[in-house]
Amino acid sequence: MIPKPQPHGWGFFICGKLSYDYGGSERYAGARETMEKTRQIILPEAWSQQRPWLDHPEADIDAYVASLGKLPDYDLQAKLHAWKRDGIVIFEGAVSHKAIDAYLADIDLLIRNFRDYEIPVEVKGKQLSSREMDAFPDDLTGVKLNQMHWFSKTAARLSLTPQVTDFLKHVFRAPPTVCQSLTFWRGSEQPIHIDYPYVREQNPLSFLAASWVPLEDVHPDAGPLGYHPGAHNIERSGFFDWGEGSIIHDEHSQRTPMEFAQHLWARMAAEGISRQEFCPKKGDVLIWHGNMPHEGTRVKDPSRTRKSYVSHYTAEWAAPDWMRNHDIFGRPVGLFENGGNSFQPPWVDTLPVLPSWGRGRPLTARTVNNLARKLINRFR
Repeated sequence: MIPKPQPHGWGFFICGKLSYDYGGSERYAGARETMEKTRQIILPEAWSQQRPWLDHPEADIDAYVASLGKLPDYDLQAKLHAWKRDGIVIFEGAVSHKAIDAYLADIDLLIRNFRDYEIPVEVKGKQLSSREMDAFPDDLTGVKLNQMHWFSKTAARLSLTPQVTDFLKHVFRAPPTVCQSLTFWRGSEQPIHIDYPYVREQNPLSFLAASWVPLEDVHPDAGPLGYHPGAHNIERSGFFDWGEGSIIHDEHSQRTPMEFAQHLWARMAAEGISRQEFCPKKGDVLIWHGNMPHEGTRVKDPSRTRKSYVSHYTAEWAAPDWMRNHDIFGRPVGLFENGGNSFQPPWVDTLPVLPSWGRGRPLTARTVNNLARKLINRFR
């Protein structure tokens, strides 16, 4: 029996104007203004006209792999076939426990010193800056940390896990670029959804994928991730009209996320696609297609955590300009390793970051101007 979606307080943190509209922070006014200019109605044709090569029926995976020189240390051919068939691939033990523990230490530092930072946090659906919080809930129920890859180098390193960046390089045929990250402490119980209506600043829209890294072993009673293999095929999932024919969600949408969930459940039932649950070990990683229906399943034991870190990616050339940042010498700002990119956008230049980034800040036009203002004020 297919479960019905239930109302909940889960709020979406989208890669766009609404994403940074928490707490009215003036620090992010430039980000809101920049992304507001990109608002538009996106029709199904925008998805269909330009898709990654593996989404085309005629994609010849065997010929592609045969054309490569040096192959990675995993079975690329099998993984690409699985991606085309299921929209999901899993790498077991791909992330070192040391890397995960380093990120957990950053989270602990943030929670103990949250007023020292301006990190976007969601608490039971409410978006705000960590500096504006009274306190973190004791058990972190309903808490989601957003865009930690901007503020924590250990988070950015998880996003740029070698097998993930290498595989997505072949999916996009371009270096993958992180466009969003989410950190969960407990199961979200988020109803079934697809990412691209919310994570939709990339152009083309269809150049989107995500990774899910468990920060601990996930118990079946903790509300594991659920997904629907094969439903990434647009002919099976269908498009959802949010209003005026648009397939993306924004503040002007005439339909709700719950209606979207109901649409997807109906499609899964009609297509006979059952849900699978992901109960991984710490350090495994699951990568899903940007059109993969997925959800947070029911938490059967509220005492259990489900610590996880999610990254969304697009191709380097498809990333929006507002995401990119360079210092005064023309060098990109962020973390760039294992063939992937994790930019720190310009408005993060003058915000405090966690110590894992190291000492000092990049010399960008914004940081130089900020320093000049401080010097002028000091000697007035």
